[in-house]
Parts: sequence; structure tokens; C-alpha cells
Amino acid sequence: MAISLPIYNLGSSPTSSNLASEISSLSANVGIQTDNDTASFDNLLGKSMTLLNETQNASDAATQSLIMGDSENLHDVMIKATEAQLALDLAVQVRNKSLEAFNEIKNMQF
Repeated sequence: MAISLPIYNLGSSPTSSNLASEISSLSANVGIQTDNDTASFDNLLGKSMTLLNETQNASDAATQSLIMGDSENLHDVMIKATEAQLALDLAVQVRNKSLEAFNEIKNMQF
């Protein structure tokens, strides 16, 4: 899915209402919810951590069911394990980038 962003003339500053309408139209096109519950970074981060935990728990449960002999589908277990590993890798990279940004802001001199 490609998102096309409008290019603004740098010589004249667009009004905030134009920017707000552009952002809301882009959000509607991509399917981003703009409710008060989902708009804050805190809620987004919390939901992401909850999803990461659920992915890890699903992988653990699938692995345990394969070990106990309840499940014979190794393919599904490997898919869940790979999804959990990728989700964890993504969370670690987001953490690393956040710490880098924090350290850059902390080291700024005004």
C-alpha cells in the first residue's frame, strides 16, 4: 500500500487547518483511528506491548502443545515461533531507536 503525501510550497507556510485536514484525510485512507483512546503515544505503546506479550504466549503454548503431543502440526508451531521472534526483534529495535533519540535530545545544548 503506497501512501502519497502532499508536497507543500516551502516559500509559503500552509495554514494549520489545511495541514489538519490533510492529516485526517490520510488517516482515513490508511485506516488509522483518531479517537482519543488511540491518539496518545502511551496507549499505542501499551497496546503494542500487550500484542507482543500475546504473541510470545501463543508461541509458548504452541511449542508446549507440540512437546506434549497434543499438536502434530510442526509448521504452525514454527510460524508462531518466527512471528514471536520477529515481534521481539522489532520491539528491541524500537527501544534502541528511542534511546538513541532520547540521548540526542539530552545532549542538545541550548
